Amino acid sequence: MSIEEIIESVGGFGPFQLAMLSIIFGVKLILGWSMMIMSFANVAPNWWCTPPGVDPNNVSYRDNTTFQQCPKGDNDSCTYVYADDMNTVINQWNLVCDKDTIAATMTSIQMAGVLAGAFLGGQSADVIGRKRTYYLGILLHGVCNIGAAFSVSWQMFATFRFFIGFGIGIFFTTSYPYAMEFVGTKWRSVCSSLPLWACGVGLMALATWLQPDWHNQHLINAALHIPFFLGWFIVPESLRWLTVKGRLEEAEKVVEQMSRYNRKEKSPNTAEMLKRVAEEENTLRASGTKYTYLDLYKDWSMCWRSLIIQFIWACMSLVYYGLSFGVGSLSGNLYLNIFLMSIVEVPGTMMTFVIANKIGRKLTSILYFGIASIAAFAVPVVWTYVDADKQGPIITGLALVTKFGIGNGWGAIQILSSEMYPTVIRNLGYGAANTTARIGGIIAPYIFTVKKGYVFVPFMVVGTTTAACAALTMLLKETRGLPLSDTMVKEVKSELTTIKNNTPNRTITVDTPEKQPGSFSSTKF
Repeated sequence: MSIEEIIESVGGFGPFQLAMLSIIFGVKLILGWSMMIMSFANVAPNWWCTPPGVDPNNVSYRDNTTFQQCPKGDNDSCTYVYADDMNTVINQWNLVCDKDTIAATMTSIQMAGVLAGAFLGGQSADVIGRKRTYYLGILLHGVCNIGAAFSVSWQMFATFRFFIGFGIGIFFTTSYPYAMEFVGTKWRSVCSSLPLWACGVGLMALATWLQPDWHNQHLINAALHIPFFLGWFIVPESLRWLTVKGRLEEAEKVVEQMSRYNRKEKSPNTAEMLKRVAEEENTLRASGTKYTYLDLYKDWSMCWRSLIIQFIWACMSLVYYGLSFGVGSLSGNLYLNIFLMSIVEVPGTMMTFVIANKIGRKLTSILYFGIASIAAFAVPVVWTYVDADKQGPIITGLALVTKFGIGNGWGAIQILSSEMYPTVIRNLGYGAANTTARIGGIIAPYIFTVKKGYVFVPFMVVGTTTAACAALTMLLKETRGLPLSDTMVKEVKSELTTIKNNTPNRTITVDTPEKQPGSFSSTKF
């Protein structure tokens, strides 16, 4: 009996799993809200440059000669006057004209924080545990939202946004593997089919429409953390992590909790099986094995797999966040566009669970990437051949279709990525993918902000990168229906079994590690 079978024996997907997924992933509602608030906070309200000495409240000077007109020389000056329909960081610190790149810089600083959090979160989750790392990230995120609300300069605000991003990065790295390790094989794709992130962004669009003030939005988001902190007293540490760390009594208590919630009897062989998995891990540790990010690149198979996954994640982040943060440049109502850009993912996200289990994780990813690529390539065609006064709604619609494909393709590739690695380095693999994704996110505010009248080059890049992602996904191994590996030993055995099943009439020599470090033996099929 394996850990997979232990989980299945006490319920692979029952009340316990529903409770865990609700608590662990429920935080996505406020994290999606928090990260994408920059798509509102960075939007410039209508503004006018009124001459010196003129009463800013004198609306007679608000015409085409002063509307969004910057001073033309060093000796020229004016007073910036903003419409009062929204309060964003742009009008808070006059981030227009010679300061108009600061908004994109602040978003990039936030995404740099996500990168740092993703990098350290993966290592931390494998060292101190999934639970502690997860809740440390949520605590940091909530506290920094309060600090950001009371910022007195854009530099202070950018600093808090960095640490807000840091907390989100920890969540990205930890939450999915943490939740998935409680779920049976058949139900693992549920972990990426819950549209909570998109719903959170949709709620943000509604909240900013009702309360268009960046101060209040940060305070509201911070207050919403309180009920989720109560999950600390309900959610246990990962069963798999406890087992591979040799904390067998705690691991058995988790199995008991699962059986109690799901009203199923615990197998009498549970303690024995947990001990066997722990012994396999101890064997590797006794040989001096310690897991770091370098383990993702030690052998050619693992290295190639990791590089492909990381490249795909970087491309997805580049396009996804570029479109999301650039929504203010699309034609139409800002709040409606933010809402549509998020909710457009929901139908596909709901279908991802069914499709991924039906045709596999790999084909599901390729399908969504293909949709995004076709829609993106259609934008330059519209830009070239459709009349300028008719382009806006069509380009907005194609941008929504592109976002649909990217968002749901990313969800499908998340399942595939996490299932590629054994438990002992799963968070490291997931963390490395998240880290490279943030590199794309850092660049996105600068080069993928959709601008009216100039969409040819950005969307050609979008179409090319999504097509490349579809092609590279074809090189990855399908994981549908396969049990998760718990140790590096099982990972090798799994690879050998796959080779044997796929090549019944061939003789293949594969090197497998023995207990002695640096020693290898040859295995033939």
